[in-house]
Amino acid sequence: MDKRTLKGAAALALALALLLNWAALAEGLAPDPTLEPPTPLRSARIRAAGDLMVHKKQLAIAKQADGSYDFHPQYALIADALANADYTIANLETTIGQYENRPYSGFPMFNTPESLLDAVKDAGVDFLTLANNHMLDRYFEGMVKTVDNVEARGFDFGGANRTPEEKQRLNIVEVNGIRLGFLCYTEMTNGMEDWCNSAVKEYGVNYLRKADIPAEVAALRQAGADVVIAIPHWGVEYERHPQSYIVNKGRKMIAAGVDVVLGSHPHMVQPVEFVEVATESGQTRRGLVAWSLGNFIDSMTKRYTDSGILLEFTVQERQDGSFGIENVGVVPIYCWKRDDSIQAISSLKYLDEPPEGMSSGTWQRMQDSYQELERLLGEDVKMLAE
Repeated sequence: MDKRTLKGAAALALALALLLNWAALAEGLAPDPTLEPPTPLRSARIRAAGDLMVHKKQLAIAKQADGSYDFHPQYALIADALANADYTIANLETTIGQYENRPYSGFPMFNTPESLLDAVKDAGVDFLTLANNHMLDRYFEGMVKTVDNVEARGFDFGGANRTPEEKQRLNIVEVNGIRLGFLCYTEMTNGMEDWCNSAVKEYGVNYLRKADIPAEVAALRQAGADVVIAIPHWGVEYERHPQSYIVNKGRKMIAAGVDVVLGSHPHMVQPVEFVEVATESGQTRRGLVAWSLGNFIDSMTKRYTDSGILLEFTVQERQDGSFGIENVGVVPIYCWKRDDSIQAISSLKYLDEPPEGMSSGTWQRMQDSYQELERLLGEDVKMLAE
């Protein structure tokens, strides 16, 4: 159910319960005080998007006649899919807020107006990971401004810290009564850390190489996290399969107690699969790994960078009080580029009939991108239209 309609659904459920109660009273019935109603098992449907990028062309398209920027049109055709979950996660791969007197910019030093966050928030995103290789594109000060802007708009976030205290803070979010613990890391920041305030290396960015993942997972569990989600920015760009060292890192995360791994950085979709590993105690753990979610929106031209996935999974409570990861599926994303428009869309939704204004050549490419994702992900991953 779209989270924008949850309040209405809850009100409807309450009204139905009251109606049933009144009906019972009218029949002269009374509930048995010795019987405790069963506690419903908790569940939460989560979605995760890939890289939210803003290249030079996206900036130009978003710029208005009065000098302001409006990014809502770039998310207009995918907003329903982003909002169609209890909680939605994405990777913000740009700094936010103008730095000194420098103009906004795309690759290779990303810096974007604050209004991007308004569009992303209105489209339905709840959590932003800030741990990626472009988070220092406006140095430590620009990173701090980015966190300020993200926080001011009500996002949950992780991966970048303004103070040592923030670095130590446990990142736990409650969704439908389930406590989700987040760990956000990046392998690199393009060497920018050497040009920044030393605070970056001390506490500013969560680097994967410095992470004690077993200890961090244990701390989240002790603080009450029911499920742990790791979001690493890792791997090699423009590769459709993870390198062996990435596979080893992912397996170690699952063995350490992580339940879901959401990878990014390659700018191409990589496989989604359940991974089983042996722990140090000899037990077997199973976790869901998306090695790379690919691009969500961008203006890249290299093949396979025009597609991504919006991953969906359900966190489901079991009778014994533990939690499992179920119902894995993806909304296949195609980035539709025109001279005056760039939009993320669901390729499955428009597989049989193109959206208004799409050329036959572009529609063919969108259909090809869908088939490429279908072959890559395999039949075990369900394709969702929206």
